[in-house]
Amino acid sequence: MNIIFFTSSHKMGITGQLTEHALAFAKGGQGNFTFVSGEKEQFPGLHQRMKEAEVSSVAIRGMDDHADFGRLAREFAQVISTTRPDYVTVQTNWQLAVTVAARFLSGIRFKILYVVHGYRHNFRFRSVVARAVMGVALHLFADHVITPSSFLKEKFRFLGEKIKVIFIGEDEALFADHPLPEFGGTKRLVFPAEFRTGKNQEMVIRALKGYIDRTGDQDVELYLPGKGELVASCQELCRTLGLQDKVHFPGFVTRPEVAELYLSSQFALVASNVETFGHCVVEPFILGRVLLTRHVGVADDIIREGENGFFFDNEQDLMELLVKVLPDHALCRRVAANTRLERDRFRWDPICRQHFELIFT
Repeated sequence: MNIIFFTSSHKMGITGQLTEHALAFAKGGQGNFTFVSGEKEQFPGLHQRMKEAEVSSVAIRGMDDHADFGRLAREFAQVISTTRPDYVTVQTNWQLAVTVAARFLSGIRFKILYVVHGYRHNFRFRSVVARAVMGVALHLFADHVITPSSFLKEKFRFLGEKIKVIFIGEDEALFADHPLPEFGGTKRLVFPAEFRTGKNQEMVIRALKGYIDRTGDQDVELYLPGKGELVASCQELCRTLGLQDKVHFPGFVTRPEVAELYLSSQFALVASNVETFGHCVVEPFILGRVLLTRHVGVADDIIREGENGFFFDNEQDLMELLVKVLPDHALCRRVAANTRLERDRFRWDPICRQHFELIFT
């Protein structure tokens, strides 16, 4: 079976996550893959990595710029004519439109698999329109639709049996035999996120203040890595609440640096209004940290309350949860250990097998 798989995204070009996915597909040895992207890179070295892996890849200039649609459709039609795919997997609405036009131009019939990553979910009203438009397009043109979480699948439930949940894989380095956290010393909590509306760092800061006031426990630290327009207001809130020595703002950090922050902490928080998948949910789960999260992204797919993590809905819930969980070292050790039992669900190998099962059936 011949398969074309897009590995880039709007404005970014080829991405690290889709590069990992592509290389896992190639390693799986099922199907003949051609990986298509724009000429840009999310960060340097991704095109070179594909080249060194000796996989079949094509870079189409301007693919991720949302312009010059006719030329892109014609160039992609040439790729289709050469590879004669049975399936094309697309990651964006733009790629879907180019693919549908190229299918018409080439005259070659193939199935389309669409992977949903978002729906303008950071904008309350635009998200409603985006879901409606995407829903019509997916109903008309996509043969299969994949979402990375039940949370996101629920947003497109009107697609019925066409839609399926398949997780996103994580970097293999996260699965190294890292030691589980030790409890009894300084309690360190991490919430990595962009500082913008909807991420709710302020909620976390106020909940920490409530915990300290309720328990008198001063041996606690909160790390909020990330950048964005709300950093200054969060720092001012910490000064107002007298938490400037308890809350730390490391600024922008890379994903490997985020992993190091998790490994130096015992607890991870996710306070976002929306996560369509949530690497901030999965990464600490894989690393055996105690996760306190809202019902977002993949959390409801993997967390069993009190067994391998905890849920909260609002600031009061989080404060009460901190009071309950942080001092209970036996509970924390048990929860951290339980995450190890299910972390392999996020390795690329089983995830690729699920893709293959969908395509080959």
